[in-house]
Amino acid sequence: MAKLAIVLIPILMMAQNVDMYISLLHEGNTAGVREQLPELVSKFPNDPDVMYLKALMTTDGMAALEQYSNLLDKFPESKYAPDAAIKIGEYFYARGLYTQASSYLSGVLTQYPNYPNVQRVIDLMVSSFQATGEEDSAKFYVYMYKSMFPGLDVSEYGYRDTERRKQAPNLNPMVMEQKHYVVQIGAFGSEANARRLKLQVSQIGYSVIVSPVQTNGRKLHAVRVIGYSSKKAADQAGRDIKKKLGIDYRVLYRPKN
Repeated sequence: MAKLAIVLIPILMMAQNVDMYISLLHEGNTAGVREQLPELVSKFPNDPDVMYLKALMTTDGMAALEQYSNLLDKFPESKYAPDAAIKIGEYFYARGLYTQASSYLSGVLTQYPNYPNVQRVIDLMVSSFQATGEEDSAKFYVYMYKSMFPGLDVSEYGYRDTERRKQAPNLNPMVMEQKHYVVQIGAFGSEANARRLKLQVSQIGYSVIVSPVQTNGRKLHAVRVIGYSSKKAADQAGRDIKKKLGIDYRVLYRPKN
């Protein structure tokens, strides 16, 4: 009966009806949704909601990661962009890339403060920090987000308020905005090539973005590893990437406007 209901859902649908398919997935109707997905994608290939549904249905982790990243790059304000961002953090955590997971998840809620399941994000973020022994960073972000979301339950982490007062002065709440050094590892005319390199370097635990740049009147897609407050730290990351993947790099200073 459930499968019959799926078949009766019109394939010519507006993007908001993707909610219906996602609800069916949550109810365990994976096979029926998978049956409808190819036609849906063929009719709405650039719809962000459809892109998210396709990523959800992708069983290969690396392919799904690329699809979530593509959605965020093209449609950062779309309905399912926050969920896509959380999925990326979950992927890094599941792969044991805890530094990448904590770095990614610690900024998600500042970008998407209306995400409904704040507790889920914080729990995973704290676990990521704790896995790498970064208790001070975990405490800082826990109390920062507690101030943003008063209903957040932080009791299970074991961080007392006295620890917050002790640790907070040693941490700069604008640290994410002061990390102006980037490691540029390539610039491509083809956006697809840039995204492939982004995915490759993400797999070894780095935060990577694709930025449009103009060079001699030509538009290129620069692949950059971000998140460094000093040239020395950025250069160290560049050397590590070159050692592991054989990719040349340049360290650039790119402050935010």
